[in-house]
Amino acid sequence: MRAAKARIFAICLSVGLLPSHGAAAKAPEPTDEAAVREIVAKIYAPYSQPIPEAPEDGSYAPDNAAGASADGYEPPYTHSLAALIGRWDRLMQESEELYGLNGFDWYCQCQDNDPATSRLVRQSYTAKGKDAIEAKILFSPGRFEGKDMGEPLLFRFRRESGQWKIDDLRFHDWDTLRKGLADDIKAASKKP
Repeated sequence: MRAAKARIFAICLSVGLLPSHGAAAKAPEPTDEAAVREIVAKIYAPYSQPIPEAPEDGSYAPDNAAGASADGYEPPYTHSLAALIGRWDRLMQESEELYGLNGFDWYCQCQDNDPATSRLVRQSYTAKGKDAIEAKILFSPGRFEGKDMGEPLLFRFRRESGQWKIDDLRFHDWDTLRKGLADDIKAASKKP
């Protein structure tokens, strides 16, 4: 009886009636992947550019807006994420406290990078439905102590109003941008 059940199970698995754990991830449509790759490329391009010298008068360029990349490029965010970032940014402007998300760069997950050696190490894209793509990104902020450093980052893109936009980020510690923003907003809102 056991052998008969095993054969039936094997047949069902082979004809696709049962899910296979080894099933390949579905690739996004080429045009959709290209649009998402372009956003990722724009985010990471400035990290390999030389850092400009500070002006002799002691002034320096103002800080980038929340979520902007090193050259000020602001990636497209879904409406709900953009609203959350905007609220977070307003609270951070009012405070000199260091909260979870204003202590590091969201995209390189670092405080500093070496423009001469920083690079995208790996990137892969998976369709998560008609209007969702996940991008697994490994970015190295550069060679430190003789080796590349970098932590994985998972971008979640969603098509909104016909355009691909970032809907969330999952950081290497498995915390998400949305959760981090909400936690920081809650903490900053409690301050007198």
